[in-house]
Amino acid sequence: MGVFEIIKEALRIARTHKSLWLFGFLAAFGGGGGGGGGGGVQVGPVPTTSPDLGAQLLLVGVVVLPAIVAFVILRYLSTGALIEGVKRARSNGSMTIGEGFREGWGHWGVLFRVGLLFVLMTFGSVAVLAAPCVLVGRAFGSPAVFVAVGVAALVGVPWLLTLYMWQSFAERIAVLENRHALDAIRKARLFLHGRLHLGLKLVAAAFLCMLLVGALGILVVGSLVLLLRVTDALVAPVVVLGVLAVVPLVLVGYAFVGVTTSAVWTVGYLTQVEQ
Repeated sequence: MGVFEIIKEALRIARTHKSLWLFGFLAAFGGGGGGGGGGGVQVGPVPTTSPDLGAQLLLVGVVVLPAIVAFVILRYLSTGALIEGVKRARSNGSMTIGEGFREGWGHWGVLFRVGLLFVLMTFGSVAVLAAPCVLVGRAFGSPAVFVAVGVAALVGVPWLLTLYMWQSFAERIAVLENRHALDAIRKARLFLHGRLHLGLKLVAAAFLCMLLVGALGILVVGSLVLLLRVTDALVAPVVVLGVLAVVPLVLVGYAFVGVTTSAVWTVGYLTQVEQ
């Protein structure tokens, strides 16, 4: 299948299988928007003797940590549900939300382990690429750092892109073939060998889907905002109605991005395997 055929199929699945929207939203929310890294910005010194420190730790333990755990589970559960849902959609099948939760629950653990291993590989790769830049900077100063960073980017960007493609195929192998994490990663490496062109084609298709959905969302939301401006409708009830109309559109757009991105990779993988 060509890039535009894959995009057309991904959009068809997202449009006709609304039961996948919830999982698409959760998957996009959990995996979109750049890397996670880092943690918050610390302002001021850490209070070592604050009387509220115990209460803050209790709040973290009782509220924040369970919320993080639930978020991680839902993110990988949704990934598994989308992969299974797209597989069914390709054969004109369907999957209810309840079935999606059951399918996702059966796979979230292995998908979490796959994701964790690739996070470790990604951070390890970044550390290996950054270390020479730091050493060159200390030894030769700023001009040499720019050269080192350029070389690191030249090596690092293709490698990190390869890791992304590798993980995407490993996730589908883990779910569709019911394999353990390391087994899925090994098979994905063998699958990707000699198929980098397929991976790049799917990266391009997923990116174009995201651009298309984003452009349509901006067009619709922008038209609504423009209508409010043109009619001078700044009356509170009208503004509230406008916001109530915009929020669902944004949520649906986000869900579409999640579904189409997953569909692109699942359709691409299944099409290649079936040949």
